[in-house]
Amino acid sequence: AGGAVAPWRTVLRAGGGGGTPVCASAGARGALYCSVAGTGTVRIDPADGRVLWSAPSASSREVRAPVVSGPVVLSAGPDGRLRALDPVKGTAVRETALPARPGAAFPAGDALLTVAENGTVTALDGASGATRWKKPLVGHVRPDFALYDPDSGLAYAFEHTPSGTATLVTAVDAASGRAAWQRQVDGVLTPVATAGAGELVLTAMDENSDTAELVRYAPATGASARIALPFALDGPQVAMAGEVAYLLARGGSLLAVDTGAAGAKAELWRLETGVGRASAPVLGEGGRLYFSAADGRLLAVDTERGALVGQTRARLSGGKLAYASDLPAPVTAGRLVVGSAPDGSVFAVDGADPGGW
Repeated sequence: AGGAVAPWRTVLRAGGGGGTPVCASAGARGALYCSVAGTGTVRIDPADGRVLWSAPSASSREVRAPVVSGPVVLSAGPDGRLRALDPVKGTAVRETALPARPGAAFPAGDALLTVAENGTVTALDGASGATRWKKPLVGHVRPDFALYDPDSGLAYAFEHTPSGTATLVTAVDAASGRAAWQRQVDGVLTPVATAGAGELVLTAMDENSDTAELVRYAPATGASARIALPFALDGPQVAMAGEVAYLLARGGSLLAVDTGAAGAKAELWRLETGVGRASAPVLGEGGRLYFSAADGRLLAVDTERGALVGQTRARLSGGKLAYASDLPAPVTAGRLVVGSAPDGSVFAVDGADPGGW
């Protein structure tokens, strides 16, 4: 078919150990950037999987996905330094010491937000590394950033109260550091997505630290609505399309919820994917949801029917499962879907033909 994607597989790290590659796409540049512990950062041609350049790193510890910011590619290492690489040549442009704990740089548009141990937030310009602004967030002691909305330019910081009964949420303009709004909401909450009219969707934990509700907060009116889930989920990660939230639990349970509905009508469908441990879900073309499993499989779900429609084979490290605190989510670019596996490989499939994986 016209525009079909030719599958490919590239091994970035041979042998056992070293973890699973983590990748990011720069759609406008037509490039794919991946980092893997013990190897470094590479640029891959998404058309055929060729490695165009490699910037070695001696680190064997966990790495984060590269961040494309303006004219550079940023790679944060566990040594507390941020490397800026030329996207064409892969050569180092500069290094910047992060004013926070190692690797804790939250991408927000063309800025990186870091939080120091004293709670001070610093915004670094992604292109130059210069400090744009530096200030504490009023009301917070040690905030975390969980979400960035490119449409509004707002980054959402949150912090649970010492009593564990409420959560302070602050919407911060990433360009200026100005607080657009701040609200303390009942419950142990985490911002996960934005919905229509600038509303914020958060997950709410119960006394067993499972997610039992979704909370939808409207800053324009101060109103909040709670959507009870039909069953509690263990550490779900959320993808959202329109009014629908897709919650994928660690153990592979997948639930579709209409955040504009209430009661039994909120649940659209549920699916047990059979995955022992899952990555964050990613939405792609054709109403499909993609995620990775701990054994290197890439899976696709039809969000209209709530049905598993394709999966790749397992790719283990030396025939064994490799542990990672967080599984890298797939990357989508048009019909291209890129997964990574614990055997050190990065691979691409045609998202329009999951049945042929």
